Amino acid sequence: MALTDSLKDKLLRNTGFFEGNDGYSTVSGNFDGQGISFGIIQYNFGQGTLQPLLKEYIQNNETEFKAVFGTSKAATLKDVVNNKTKSQQIDWGASISTSGGNVVSEWKTLFESMGAKSANQALQRKYAESYFDRAVTFAGKFGIISTQGLAFLFDHSVQSWSLSGENSIISEIKSLEKAWRDMGETGRYPDKERLYSVLKGVSGSDPIARRTAIRNGSGTVHGKSYNISTFGLSYSTNF
Repeated sequence: MALTDSLKDKLLRNTGFFEGNDGYSTVSGNFDGQGISFGIIQYNFGQGTLQPLLKEYIQNNETEFKAVFGTSKAATLKDVVNNKTKSQQIDWGASISTSGGNVVSEWKTLFESMGAKSANQALQRKYAESYFDRAVTFAGKFGIISTQGLAFLFDHSVQSWSLSGENSIISEIKSLEKAWRDMGETGRYPDKERLYSVLKGVSGSDPIARRTAIRNGSGTVHGKSYNISTFGLSYSTNF
């Protein structure tokens, strides 16, 4: 199923809320051992998700890249991306990180400027395709049809990728749906109820907090007040 670019952007911005404060320009240092993390869903050196994005951006937009970073820093970053091993890339990210896990200001502002460029944002969306596809696949398995339900599944795909006990989740959804209908309910078994079962396959305090907030439509996560309506996603709109 093909998702519209508009919906993809909403899903990215929704998950980006949990990943940082600056959307496509969010950048963080080596607080988690990933070297450096950049972009709306925090592509990073450690997982190998940042390198291809930067390589393509530099290759196709080198003039813009040099204008953003300046000749010297552009050459440094290009060398790191194209010629260093993953461990060396992580070490370089650590070298421009503060003790608090941020990026030193002379580099931070440049990454933020790059994230504001439309060409870079387009690549961030492109390299999120595997997560979009994963979310749509999950939706098919669990009978999810709403944009809010898809947001739950996309956020999970980005942060965790796998769900525990998929077959058990499917069985529970079928069982609870039958009980729901036996009580005289009609119409479609709601996505919010389906996500009650899916949530049982999520592990870890932060993933659970994020997915619970998305399922409920609001909450406080990472000390920030979240409301899914901000991103134009709901149980009443389908994809």
